[in-house]
Amino acid sequence: MISIVIPSLNEEEFLPACLESLRNQDYQGTYEIIVADNGSTDRTADVARGFGAKIVSCSGKKSVFYARQVGARAAQGDIIFQADADTMYPENWLSRIAAHFNSHPETVAVTGRYVYRDPRYWSKIEYLARHLANRVTRYLFGRPLVISGATFAFRRRAFLAAGGYEGISYAPDQYGIADRLSKLGKIQYDHNLCAMTSSRAVQKPLFIIMRDFVVHLSRWGLYLERSRLTAQSLTVKRPLRRIVVRTLSVPILVILLVSMHGCVVPSSQVFGQVYHEGNSWEQAVALTFDNGPIEPYTSEILDILTSYGVKATFFISGENVELYPETVKRIIDEGHIIGNQSYSDDALGTFTERDSEDLKAAQEIIFKTAGVSPHLYRPPHGVKTPWELENVEELGMVPITWSVSVNKFDDEEILDKVSLQEDIEEIASEVEPGEIIRLYYDNEKEDGKADPDYCSLVETLPLIIEELQGKGYSLVTVPELLDVPAYNNRTVK
Repeated sequence: MISIVIPSLNEEEFLPACLESLRNQDYQGTYEIIVADNGSTDRTADVARGFGAKIVSCSGKKSVFYARQVGARAAQGDIIFQADADTMYPENWLSRIAAHFNSHPETVAVTGRYVYRDPRYWSKIEYLARHLANRVTRYLFGRPLVISGATFAFRRRAFLAAGGYEGISYAPDQYGIADRLSKLGKIQYDHNLCAMTSSRAVQKPLFIIMRDFVVHLSRWGLYLERSRLTAQSLTVKRPLRRIVVRTLSVPILVILLVSMHGCVVPSSQVFGQVYHEGNSWEQAVALTFDNGPIEPYTSEILDILTSYGVKATFFISGENVELYPETVKRIIDEGHIIGNQSYSDDALGTFTERDSEDLKAAQEIIFKTAGVSPHLYRPPHGVKTPWELENVEELGMVPITWSVSVNKFDDEEILDKVSLQEDIEEIASEVEPGEIIRLYYDNEKEDGKADPDYCSLVETLPLIIEELQGKGYSLVTVPELLDVPAYNNRTVK
């Protein structure tokens, strides 16, 4: 049996969606929902009753941690799942959690991740930082570092043996409880356990969020210093121990920043060699296209390239190859080069265990369709990880990013021909010999179909080509620029 504990204080607005998502779980076992009412004055209790949840009153102290503790005490299940009232859970949430515990007896806790229902402009950076931190710390220390109170489940007996949340001075329902449980067994991190929560906690200016981040780091350092584990495991004198522990946050922050640089900066060599430019002494550049093919635009682009006598490199996704196989064949037949950009062109997919299969699936689909196995691989959106680069190397491929990326042109720029020409001239003036130029489709897709209005890339490509050729550049393919093979093997069709 699984017990779901939801601490609630005036959650009438968000609680119904949370409870509805939990009621629709595909889990075949039994589970109970406990709403720990922390002294609500609205209709929170009535909403909970309407969904058949068990209500536990805990108005003695206004604290989410106190409410979680009271709710956990009332739990009857072998597994306790921490939930939040403003969070919605996918229907396979409980079944995935149960599968982890059933197949891994040594596991004492399982955590996942979350995304915002109403994301902020910087949310993707936060997602990446949290996920990267958990992958790195799981590799280095055997457990994830960033635990969310809304996405954490644990064995009840381990929770009781650890003393619950009581006496934890730092993040009791997140890092604190995870730290305690890690001494009793393994904590699993499942990237595919993804909940959807409200961003109300981060609806504040960015500088306030950064300040809070620094405060949390300081509190974490103090927590480590005061913890019994730290005191017992370090044999150096107390003043030195204090200095060491207080500075732990600095190298960890540096590691995370360096790792983020390696992930998101296309030219970064942190995780290994990535090709982003060629020989600077040759008056040549390579045009590359991402996230295709997409029709009718890829065919229009091919027509433009033919009219200018230009050969280019197309990095294509497996799912788009399945949609437009004839276009892929045309790219090959007209002398252009195709490269692999994974199956789904999902940047966050590079962080999952499916990454290797995703890459291989795209390679197989491309070979089946076009008779070639690309030697070139472009990480989706330039986001790369150490294990992804290892997968690329194992397949005998090379990672290709870019040194120049042409941004999307908006409607006003397209209509204002003078302004558009000035923008393209400015882009061309920044291009240097040997650079790999990334051009990408800016159209939103729905069910594999592109926006029918227009593609700014089709509108601007002739101007880009003319400007580069006017400056004396030869437009070549990536294999020509880097002097590497285009394909690992090829069939004759």
